[in-house]
Parts: sequence; C-alpha cells; structure tokens
Amino acid sequence: MFTFTLMLTLASAPAQGAVPQGTIATGTELQAALDEARQDDPDAAMMVARVENTDTTRVNLIHRTTPRNAIIHATGWEVHHITAGRATAVTGGTVERSTGPDGERVARIVGGESREVTVGDVVIIPAGTPHWYSEIDGSVTYLEIRYDPGEN
Repeated sequence: MFTFTLMLTLASAPAQGAVPQGTIATGTELQAALDEARQDDPDAAMMVARVENTDTTRVNLIHRTTPRNAIIHATGWEVHHITAGRATAVTGGTVERSTGPDGERVARIVGGESREVTVGDVVIIPAGTPHWYSEIDGSVTYLEIRYDPGEN
C-alpha cells in the first residue's frame, strides 16, 4: 500500500523548473522608462517602455502625443488598456494609403468604427484588423499586449 501511495504522490507532483517565474513591472518602473525616453527625445510622437518581448507575446507601455499612420498586423491579437489621457481609436474598415504634401507616407482608415477612449478603457484588436488613433487629446498612454505577434 505504501508503494502505491508514494507512486501516486510522485506522479501528481509538478515537474521541477517547468513553470516560468513570470514578469512583474511596477508602475513606477514603467513611468521611469517613459521619462527616460522623454529625456532622450522630448519631442517624440511616441515613446515605448518595454515590459516583455518574446516570440509569443509583446508587452509595452506606450505614450503617444501625435497620431501616426493606421496599421494592420497580419498575425496575433492586440489589447490596449488605456492608463492615461484621451484619444479617438478607429478599428475595422479599410486602410487607405496616400502620400502627404511633403512626400511622407500617410495611412488612414476609411469606414471603420471610431470611439473615444480614456482611462480604464480597453481596445481589443483581432489579427488582420486595421487600427489607428486618429486623434489624441494632448496625449494617451496605454499598456499594449500582443499575443502571437509573428514577424510584424
């Protein structure tokens, strides 16, 4: 009986080293990373504090002051949790590409859904979905989580 009980106990014990520790980034650490990026380039339209970037996930705190071009990721889902500021998020529709007056590339969304987002809101973006912050009221900061991001 003792041998059978011991075998059951050993069979149900978790394998040593099989469970990763995980990553913890404090709000203070993330803000310090954004502050450092701001010192490097105070006029940057976008600053990124990297939390964790692996083959299967990308987690970043992103601070934007100016809208950039609309984009589409062919693979992976993306989640934005707004932590500061206010912006207009546009998802869906189609991306229309053109050239601006100074020859710069311009990409905007036509026919998508526009929603104002603010602190506490979450934007979920499935793979292949166009997305864009078309307007930013001063600045917007969000925790970006990308699952299975692939090469894009």
